[in-house]
Amino acid sequence: MYRTIMVPLDGSSFGEYALPLALGIARRTNARIELVHACRPPALDSFNGGAPAVQPPKPERERVASYLNQLAECLSERWDVSIDTAVLEGPAADALYSHALAAAVDLVVMTTHGYGPLSRVWMGSVADKLMRRLPMPALLVRPHEQALDMLEGVHEQAFEHVLIPLDGSALSEEILEPAMALGEPMGAEYTLIQAIDPPMLGYAPAAQVAGVDEQVLEQWRAEAQAYLERVAGRMRARGLLVRTSVLYAPPAVAILDYAREHAIDLIAMSTHGRGGVARMLLGSVADKVVRGAGCPVLIQPPHGESAHMTASAKYAAEDSDG
Repeated sequence: MYRTIMVPLDGSSFGEYALPLALGIARRTNARIELVHACRPPALDSFNGGAPAVQPPKPERERVASYLNQLAECLSERWDVSIDTAVLEGPAADALYSHALAAAVDLVVMTTHGYGPLSRVWMGSVADKLMRRLPMPALLVRPHEQALDMLEGVHEQAFEHVLIPLDGSALSEEILEPAMALGEPMGAEYTLIQAIDPPMLGYAPAAQVAGVDEQVLEQWRAEAQAYLERVAGRMRARGLLVRTSVLYAPPAVAILDYAREHAIDLIAMSTHGRGGVARMLLGSVADKVVRGAGCPVLIQPPHGESAHMTASAKYAAEDSDG
């Protein structure tokens, strides 16, 4: 599934923390890596009547190209992966977005923050903008404080346990294929979870929900469990090891706590999805998870209006076809 993987870099050791993930995935899936950097041109060109400058200064482009090419040469030898480079022009988020579409990129791998000497781009704001615009999956990783020496050896990170939060909607399920495409080459096991947050159910006041009959809560739990098992069944049919769990907590809290307590290697989730018994909007939940997770997070934006079909309708269609 992943043929071309784009890795945006800003020249910092923080930005390079995305490389082991991208290289490991590329080596296992025979994908091509593209290292890219966006040079921001000067705001105004005093030699052109104050019009926006078309290109950044040549020395900066040469410095960026040299950095990317040297890095690509060293890494390709150690990882046995095909690596190309590209120097882009313009504001980072816009340039990266346009290039990802033009180059038919299948996966973007980048750090959630960093501050680079090449153009002083704060990667956090770039990742945030791209997460809301890219049509393809993005794998986000939080860099550590200590520097990572990518040229001394191979630091491959495997995904052995993948956590997939779902909410009962077809939109939330769009993450399944991208998650399996990452996990299957690594022999990963999967856990599907759905979080039930009683104060949110039916948008009832907390005081009322506190007195919800246990029988009602059990019904919600049973519906969520049945839904997760249906999804897990489709994955198990592909020979995957899949567990399910229904949690009682606000969605972001449930996801982050479960990931910490069960040594999760990857959280995979859609950026939008609304439905099922939890009625949660995954957009805000995804933001909180990306910011709070100690492990990489794979996100998938929705693909279009057709994805708004409810999960129950989807299952009914599958059953009628079978």
